[in-house]
Amino acid sequence: MDNDGKTNSASGKSGTPGAVRRGAGRHAPREPILWTLPGFCRNARVATDFGDLPIEALRRRDPLRTVQGSLAHVAWVDRIHLDEEFLRANPDALPVLIPAGALGPGRPRSDLRVSPHQKINAGTGEFRPDFRMARDLTDRPGIMRSPETLVTYHVFHCGAPVSVLIEGIGVSTSP
Repeated sequence: MDNDGKTNSASGKSGTPGAVRRGAGRHAPREPILWTLPGFCRNARVATDFGDLPIEALRRRDPLRTVQGSLAHVAWVDRIHLDEEFLRANPDALPVLIPAGALGPGRPRSDLRVSPHQKINAGTGEFRPDFRMARDLTDRPGIMRSPETLVTYHVFHCGAPVSVLIEGIGVSTSP
C-alpha cells in the first residue's frame, strides 16, 4: 500500500468514507472503540541511512537504521487524523507523552508523543530490550497521557517486524 496523499480520519470526513465512524447520524450516540493502533505524533525523529528525519517526512522505500545497526526499508506509510469529537468519545486514543530523558539519559532525546499502543523499548538500553506499550509506562515519573484536541498519528512498517530508532529509543514496528 502506498501513501497516495489520502489520509484516514476518525471523523469519517476525509480519506476512506466512514473510516472509524459509529452510529447512523451525526448526532447518534457512539460506542467507544478499543484503540489498538500504534503510531507517532509529529516531530518525532527517526534514524535513517542519511540522518535523523522527522516522522512526517518519512516515505516509502526510505532506509531506516535498525537497533541492530542494519537497514530496513519502509514498505508502507499512513497518517491517521483524530478530531476533537472522536478523542472526547474515545479517550483511550489520546497520546502518551514520554519526556526527554524519562527512560534514562538521552532516552528519548526530546519529548516524544506516541499512540498508547506503540511498543517502546523501556529497558535499560538497546542490549536489554523490554518492549512495552506506551500506555503501560504511565506509572513512571513524567510519563503521562497528553490532553489533545486534534491528533495525527504517523504509522509505518517495513514489511516484517523490526526495531528501529526514534529519538534514540528502540521502537517496534510490525506489518
